[in-house]
Amino acid sequence: MTLTKRARKAAGDLSNAEKRRKVQTGVDEPKVKAVAKKAPVAKRGVAAARGKARAKTSVKARTTKKMTPSAEPEATQEAAAPQKPMAPVAKPFIKSRTEPVHALATRATVPGTVHVFGMPFPMDSLDQQIVDVVSGGLHTMALTLDGKLWSWGCNDQRALGRNGEENVPGLVEGLDGIAITRDGHVYSWGTFRSAEGIMGFSEETEIQATPAVINNFREPIVNLCAGVDHALALSVSGKVYAWGYGQQGQLGRLIMERRRMHGLTPERIRLQDVHQIGCGSYHSFAITKDGSIVHEPTQVAALKGANIIKIVGGEHHTIALTAEGKLFSFGRSDSHQTGLPFATLVQDTESMQINANSQATEDASAHKKAINLPTQIESIPSIVDFTCGSNHNIAVSQDGKAYTWGFGEMLQLGNGEEEDIAEPTLLRGQKIDGKVVSKVAAGGQHSVVLAA
Repeated sequence: MTLTKRARKAAGDLSNAEKRRKVQTGVDEPKVKAVAKKAPVAKRGVAAARGKARAKTSVKARTTKKMTPSAEPEATQEAAAPQKPMAPVAKPFIKSRTEPVHALATRATVPGTVHVFGMPFPMDSLDQQIVDVVSGGLHTMALTLDGKLWSWGCNDQRALGRNGEENVPGLVEGLDGIAITRDGHVYSWGTFRSAEGIMGFSEETEIQATPAVINNFREPIVNLCAGVDHALALSVSGKVYAWGYGQQGQLGRLIMERRRMHGLTPERIRLQDVHQIGCGSYHSFAITKDGSIVHEPTQVAALKGANIIKIVGGEHHTIALTAEGKLFSFGRSDSHQTGLPFATLVQDTESMQINANSQATEDASAHKKAINLPTQIESIPSIVDFTCGSNHNIAVSQDGKAYTWGFGEMLQLGNGEEEDIAEPTLLRGQKIDGKVVSKVAAGGQHSVVLAA
């Protein structure tokens, strides 16, 4: 047989085999290959599967008209029902070459009643043993004695970490403990926002609906704080990590605009032996072991040697607490955010330069009153704790009383008046008089007190 005849015979044999296969399965060979090639795309993850959903549907529609259920490829069946991705699991920490200087975070153990205000009023809907509270701009979190986390308030971009009604407390989903667990792992949810809008939760996720572990830390974390659009974490060995939106320098490192998404990954700030951290809306602080305050790369010289143990900021003001119970404040004070009378303040020169061709009016010059250097608030007793809202503050005295001052137009100062309070004033009310305040929290327009 010649080569040409052999080739024709081989082709005929293949053709006859193809005809027999069609009779047995009802499927054309090229179409089976198309399905088999598409199937692995779904195995790469849910996002990839969704992105190719329309293409897979089209291929499957052409083949299933002829294909019997027993003949459908297994890969196609898997593609039709993609698996839900599993949440990341907390990874073991890498043993640090630096010796620990902090004990792991522990929960408070003294339960009390949560009061919110306007005028302080107990939350009967939160029937739990609450030991700690903290507020964001428009929402609040409460920690129970057994380590459960409850949330209520505005749930835009899933700030509450759960589904359900916003205006009543609900259990945060997927957490057996708190945002910092007993072993030092950190869980987070929601999203970060930039000046242009939603920035994202991470480089891979825009909005994180429920708590997810952050595996970027090499050692256990003992403390956290957050501003409007950034967060800080303090490690067991005194190192500081920062992440979020960093265009105001709040991350302690330069963030180039073309790489701003890189800021969503926690990275170390070049600081050592940090004892405490603090956040304002758009600024950050660290207190070193010897009591110095550091804002990389500049030290707050006016507080050197003051033995600062806590420092927190509002939108444009800052308050620091010494080990002796004294409060120092500085920054913007047009609504008495600093707790100092106007006679103490210096005029913000920028407010006098509104228009180079005209003189500033009295109202314009009074718009931004500020104090440049940390100044002690003398009209308040010895303090053990305090918190800053955006433009108001709450402090707790040694005898368990709460004092409020600053911006009050939303009744957040608890005095029943829609007015600012110039200096720290004792918080009074039928529902709170005679109780001992243990924890305080302040948001953008509301306040929370835990008392028993």
